[in-house]
Amino acid sequence: MKIKLCKNQIWNLKSERGFTLMELIMIVTVTGILSSTLVIPFTSGIKQGTRPEIYSTATYLAQKKIEEIRSQGYTYTSGIIGTSTGNVTKKGRVYTEQVVTEYASHATGSFSTSGTSTEYIRATVTVSNTVIPDDIVIWTILAKDFYDPDPV
Repeated sequence: MKIKLCKNQIWNLKSERGFTLMELIMIVTVTGILSSTLVIPFTSGIKQGTRPEIYSTATYLAQKKIEEIRSQGYTYTSGIIGTSTGNVTKKGRVYTEQVVTEYASHATGSFSTSGTSTEYIRATVTVSNTVIPDDIVIWTILAKDFYDPDPV
């Protein structure tokens, strides 16, 4: 009876040693296959999650530029009629800013561009980024008789 008990104890010790090499290889293989199927949706989710941040940053940059133009007024802006382009880097992303200032005439309830000096200037700011498919476009009208800060 004692010998039988010893054999059972020895057999129990042998069965609790751990995984075999084949079992470990199978676990690593199955885990690798399952994790590779989850990587693609995870990375695309991260990319889509940053898109609203890029849109809001582009909108912020366009609004900032419009406010700068408004604060300078009609007199200053009439001296820089034309197109200017520049790059702005925010949070490691490069945004292209294009500012178009042009004279506008008001007729029949709508504005149209004019080559000669008028009482209105339309300033259009377009901000783009390679990630977002649509450009952010904001524009404003400056009137000659409206408040114009004193040029310094």
